[in-house]
Amino acid sequence: MNLDFTDKTVIITGGTRGIGAAIAQVFLKAGAQLLVTGTKDGNPKIQGLSDNNNIRYHQLDFSSDDSVNKFLDTVQKLKKIDVLINNAGVNKIESISNISSKDWDWINTINLKGPFLLTRAVSETMKKQNSGKIINVASIFGVISKEKRAAYSSTKWGLIGFTKAAALDMACFNVQVNAVSPGFVDTELTRKILGRKEIKSLTERIPQGRLAKPEEIANVVLFLCSDLNTYITGENIVVDGGFTSA
Repeated sequence: MNLDFTDKTVIITGGTRGIGAAIAQVFLKAGAQLLVTGTKDGNPKIQGLSDNNNIRYHQLDFSSDDSVNKFLDTVQKLKKIDVLINNAGVNKIESISNISSKDWDWINTINLKGPFLLTRAVSETMKKQNSGKIINVASIFGVISKEKRAAYSSTKWGLIGFTKAAALDMACFNVQVNAVSPGFVDTELTRKILGRKEIKSLTERIPQGRLAKPEEIANVVLFLCSDLNTYITGENIVVDGGFTSA
């Protein structure tokens, strides 16, 4: 299989831990040049990765106009952009009657406005190249939902809709735009939020009987961005071990 990303430039937002770090790892192994973002200043360690000359880090906080403008300026100076992974995201678990307008706006800014801003920026470069891949990391909560997920589900549903519309705008320029919707993934954050007891209960409801490994999500992203994918666009690929089908 041709999964060689040598000399290809890949942007990954929220790439310092969890699914984002796993995506960075698989692209790095495939030879890509990475521009990875996170909210911390400086040059934080990317989870699971040692220092590598093929990784460049840039601070990006979508809730800060100054931070966004600085990153967009960096993006616009890149000579080519082969892949954009809109992975950065936040959540607020709260009922619709209790969630504040401030938190609602915050979640929408990070999860939906952020991908829009970056997609708009890289689209110009990709159109000139007549090639490119864009992946929006959504969620099964953009397909189904549960209590206290109104804000989060709204953004992920919106991100899937945005993916389909952007794919249509970019199709004639040989740019494929897709969403990947993970189910429950075994990350440090998941273990912290759910706890051992809830994870055990949850895995009993997943047909494959376990949480996903972060690299299992990353491998789907890698395939969709590879030369093997020339005709899949506007799709939402659910990676959940059968959870939403059960």
